[in-house]
Amino acid sequence: MRGKATLWALLFLAGCASGPPLRVGTSGDYAPFSKGGEGFDVEVAQRFAAELGRPVEWVPFRWPELGERAAHGDFDVAMSGVTWRADRDVHGWLSLAVGQGGPCWIGAAEPATLAVNRGGVLESFARSQFPKAKVRAVDDNESLPGLLAAKQVDAIVTDSFELAHFLRAGDPAQCEAKTQRKVYWVTPAHAVELGPALDAFLERREPELRQLRAKWFGAPQPRAAADDVIDLAARRLELMDFVGGWKRAHHLPVEDRAQETRVLDAVEAKARALGLEPAGVRRLFELQIALAKRIQTGTARSDSPLELEGELRPALARLSDRQLEALHRAAPISEAALGPEALAPLAAVLEPRELSELRAALLAIAPAR
Repeated sequence: MRGKATLWALLFLAGCASGPPLRVGTSGDYAPFSKGGEGFDVEVAQRFAAELGRPVEWVPFRWPELGERAAHGDFDVAMSGVTWRADRDVHGWLSLAVGQGGPCWIGAAEPATLAVNRGGVLESFARSQFPKAKVRAVDDNESLPGLLAAKQVDAIVTDSFELAHFLRAGDPAQCEAKTQRKVYWVTPAHAVELGPALDAFLERREPELRQLRAKWFGAPQPRAAADDVIDLAARRLELMDFVGGWKRAHHLPVEDRAQETRVLDAVEAKARALGLEPAGVRRLFELQIALAKRIQTGTARSDSPLELEGELRPALARLSDRQLEALHRAAPISEAALGPEALAPLAAVLEPRELSELRAALLAIAPAR
């Protein structure tokens, strides 16, 4: 009865909505996020639109065209199990993470042939994880289990969220660490208007989101401000591969002392304004800068599709501000909040010693006295 009452309330609010439609991009093929008009992201989109006083207008997209459709402004926000990716974060606004999972494959442990949905993070994983395999990228995500059942491929690639929907009795499956974060992609034309509003909505409605995760994911998978801090720190570091590639292509040194000083002075001032102890915040960002330089120096990229001044640095400035706001919500951070699963996104880009140093710096963040 409670679920039905909530649904009727949402329908009532949608019917009373007087603002312009919230155009929500959806693939419609990705359980448990959005499939057949149902899923976690479908319900979150309905609640967000209701809070804004706007009806939902669903805009279908196919995964290979997601970036192009977002840039073109065909929808206001994509809410369909979108994975955070560095090349996406410079265009528009990628929300706070609403879930964390990892890539999986069903079938042979070392497949000679495998199938994967075209155009997303999982296709990149499939090609890097199995470089000798023949990869069959398909446009119909729902066709993957049938290809495996018909023995047209040795394995199919999915993720920990979708695994239960694709797994058949007796099929072997393996999963990697849960380093991938699910977000909502507000398109560039609406980033300033909707991005912060969507993040604020997600913060306020976290207790409700836990109930929705339990319903659609099988577990509440609670997210707290410390998880946001980790996620945002990982985003900064994952962008450094592109920064390093751009600097290498343009024959610039990795170290830029003037830029580092500007960043550190800005974060220290904002930390003070937020009521955080500024020295600890400065030390945290000094460490993040040192780690960023190590990643830039070691990148295999000889160029970058993302431009340093026009795309990368503005994106990094936004991430700094958002990380500081998350630190303000989280401080002081407990040791229990920085366990191995929570730190997995950072562990994917840092060496064990570096991760230990960053963890210690996060634990040292405190409110101002």
